[in-house]
Amino acid sequence: MILYGRTVSPFVRRVAIWLDLQGRAYENVPLLVMDDFEKLKTINPFGRVPALRLDDGTVLVETWAIIDWLEDTAPLEKRLLPASGTARRAALQAIAHAHNAAEKGVAFVYETVRRPTELHWTDWAARVRGQAEAGLDALDAAAPALRLEEAPGVAAATVATFDFYRMMLPALVADRYPALRAFCDQANTHPAFAASRPPLP
Repeated sequence: MILYGRTVSPFVRRVAIWLDLQGRAYENVPLLVMDDFEKLKTINPFGRVPALRLDDGTVLVETWAIIDWLEDTAPLEKRLLPASGTARRAALQAIAHAHNAAEKGVAFVYETVRRPTELHWTDWAARVRGQAEAGLDALDAAAPALRLEEAPGVAAATVATFDFYRMMLPALVADRYPALRAFCDQANTHPAFAASRPPLP
């Protein structure tokens, strides 16, 4: 299989961690949306990452859809989410929190880093920052009870999200979120997390 996109993306990295935790062989082709947009559109017509090319040539897009396929096709002992019921809903909600925090982080980067200074919309940037911080607050509050061995799928989403902030928005998280930082540092010692870890400040 081929995973397209750089693992600095919290969405690409979540898939990469999932693949590694399930022991699946794959190649990572680190296409960048900003620089490789036209090439990326030949793989995913929306020009977005992640995209996962399966061994039969099928291309899956969007993190949730890719994860669903990975869970559906993995042996029971390799699945990272509970099968059903309250435990599954809780895991999916925790992943949704991380996913939303990641989306707001990416939006904040585009608004304050990618967009030309003269086009910055300060009111919108302030709103997105507030949403990002609310998401990080929720992840930090949940971190003390999170166990990698008990909730590997939640851990994958959580770590991918916080490490994105640490790399792309370090001033936003500096000296904050101690429980979340400690959990991510510990998780990143696991080979499946370390393999895709972006360089952090």
